[in-house]
Amino acid sequence: MILTAVLLVLGVLLWPSRGGAGAPGLVGDGEGPGSTPSRGRGDTVHAAADALDLCVLAVRAGLGTTEALEEVGARLGGRAGADLLVVAAAQRWGQPPEQAWSQVGPAWRPAALAWQAAERSGAAPAELLRAAADRVRGAEDERIEAAVARAGTLLVLPLGACFLPGFVCTTVVPIVLHLARTVIAG
Repeated sequence: MILTAVLLVLGVLLWPSRGGAGAPGLVGDGEGPGSTPSRGRGDTVHAAADALDLCVLAVRAGLGTTEALEEVGARLGGRAGADLLVVAAAQRWGQPPEQAWSQVGPAWRPAALAWQAAERSGAAPAELLRAAADRVRGAEDERIEAAVARAGTLLVLPLGACFLPGFVCTTVVPIVLHLARTVIAG
């Protein structure tokens, strides 16, 4: 328990502060407190996964689920922190978890499902949140790999359009002309 508390404190202290250059933005628009326009969707989804990891540490340190959301949200800053604070406030006002999590972006969907499963079963949400963070990272990595594969396929079309005429003009046409001369002369 003490080790978990120490890890939580270190995680909160070492995480980028509110409004700093390293504070991650979250979900979709690429704009918001702490985000820079150059950040892509992958950075934002990983920011959600990192926030979930911090929530896991907070819950393991003994905080309640709503308190963990508030603490991590307050310390995290940026769009990710604001989203966690929105969910925590909605839960404080008595909204069920599915309604509270519906107020934030789609990057939080695995977290919402984990939180709802923990709420319904009465189980501690720490392991469910850890698994949700892993699913978020895995899904984003798969999305990136698929995009890279698509890009490789799309690059073949322009290359073919550029090199095929050159290949035909330098290889096929001379052979056809030579064969035609041979057949006509012969």
